[in-house]
Amino acid sequence: MPFSLDHVVFFGRTWDESMGMYALDEDALQSLRILDCPGGPDGLVSEGLSRGLDITAIDPRYGEDPDELEARGRREIHQTVEAWIADPETGDNLERMQEYERLKIEALESFMNAFRRHPDRYLTGQLPFLPFDDDAFDLVLSGHLLFAYATKEHGGLMETEQFDLDFHLIAVRELLRVGREVRLFPTNAFFGPRRRHDFVEPVIQAMQDDGHHVDLLPSRWVQDDYSEFNDTLRIRKRTG
Repeated sequence: MPFSLDHVVFFGRTWDESMGMYALDEDALQSLRILDCPGGPDGLVSEGLSRGLDITAIDPRYGEDPDELEARGRREIHQTVEAWIADPETGDNLERMQEYERLKIEALESFMNAFRRHPDRYLTGQLPFLPFDDDAFDLVLSGHLLFAYATKEHGGLMETEQFDLDFHLIAVRELLRVGREVRLFPTNAFFGPRRRHDFVEPVIQAMQDDGHHVDLLPSRWVQDDYSEFNDTLRIRKRTG
């Protein structure tokens, strides 16, 4: 059966993966207020805090008991990797799959350590409505939700439509409400011919129509062989 997802899975990326994904420079982050949305169980906040960054994450799962959350993370990593292996189009490289799983566990363990020690940095909430004031953050990072969880028809990973184009537009505008700059990753289609995800251009056009500055930055992180259209979408809020 071809690989697909039926819900938003709870696993994340390591610090190094996140920095590469979003084309970030650590030195440039030192003076910024940063939001990771949705944060999931990634290593971005935990490692960022250890480096003295002012960084916060928000995710609908953060209200769960920590032990249950860790169990969920391990279970969903394992289930996703098993489904990937079972897909004849993606399951032909066991070594790659094992490395993928190792990195997901590494990110989860880093997250759980910080989640237990710094609960004030992990807030419960979700798009498209966030519990923050306007311009509460200088930089908002949003990875592997928007675009990725659209339907396979549009280049995402879902069989059913939970996050349509209207949701994407509302969500991106909400991210821009709370942040001065937003970076979104990935922007490639996961299924069909190699191409930009179907929702990327409509989002770009809508944000430009709103008066914001939009560009695509080459990502330094490549998953599998998705080297084409491997960019992070940067949106800088209009001023004045």
